[in-house]
Amino acid sequence: MARSENLPVLPQAVSQVMKLADDPNSSQKDLEKAFERDPAITAKILKVANSAYYGGTQVPTIGRAISFLGMTTIRSLVVGVAFQQVVGNRTEVRGFDKLVYWRHSLATAVSSRILGKLTMPAKSEELYCAGMMHDIGLLILERFLPKELEESIELSTKSGRPLLECEKKFMDFDHLEVGSLLTEKWGLSDLIIQAIRHHDAPNNDRAFNETTKLVHFANKIADFAGYPCFGAQVPLTEEQLAKQTGLPQAQIPVILQVVRAELDKAQDSFKIAA
Repeated sequence: MARSENLPVLPQAVSQVMKLADDPNSSQKDLEKAFERDPAITAKILKVANSAYYGGTQVPTIGRAISFLGMTTIRSLVVGVAFQQVVGNRTEVRGFDKLVYWRHSLATAVSSRILGKLTMPAKSEELYCAGMMHDIGLLILERFLPKELEESIELSTKSGRPLLECEKKFMDFDHLEVGSLLTEKWGLSDLIIQAIRHHDAPNNDRAFNETTKLVHFANKIADFAGYPCFGAQVPLTEEQLAKQTGLPQAQIPVILQVVRAELDKAQDSFKIAA
């Protein structure tokens, strides 16, 4: 972790939007000014806001987009756009498919929002962001420690051992530690930071156990829906998934259908090849 000072910072406009969306005293004008600092992100937000994914409504300006979609949805959209940009960058790490990574992150984000709306609606958009970022540490390892990440993925896949365990064998830390450190440097909310750090073992998070547990369950739903991440996977039946998440088994197919439909629409909006 000695190289933590070299971790990338979140683009200024994205970081500012996240903070403003969390600030009850911020205004729409404050948010518009944040977007003005990054025309590229503004253009991408408007493109997606005008897409069929959001109803195809004519949204000519970022101010109208904020009014139409709301600040919390804009925050989720900004995170989605920022993540989508990593898909286009090539990787030298064998076994690390960025499209697979993006799909898993988005599926976990959508699942987190669904579970949030069912149990704590006021936090559903923040949970979406936590779900989208839950494995962000993998991007940092891919950038700074590609050889070690490649070896970790290969060992996990071949041995069936958890990826986190394999990462610690080669690096003495794992992507959850790196991801939580990064988002702490970005100044994101404690809910998001702790969900990243503890979503694999939510009972270790006493301060944000309820929300971290939702991201933990969302991660499992994403895997079950057909969007797993890297390394060894533990197969589950629908009955086991319902038991682990505490959801009625009859709800599971409905949630999976919504997640898959959201992924299809998002891929179309972002022009991502299936």
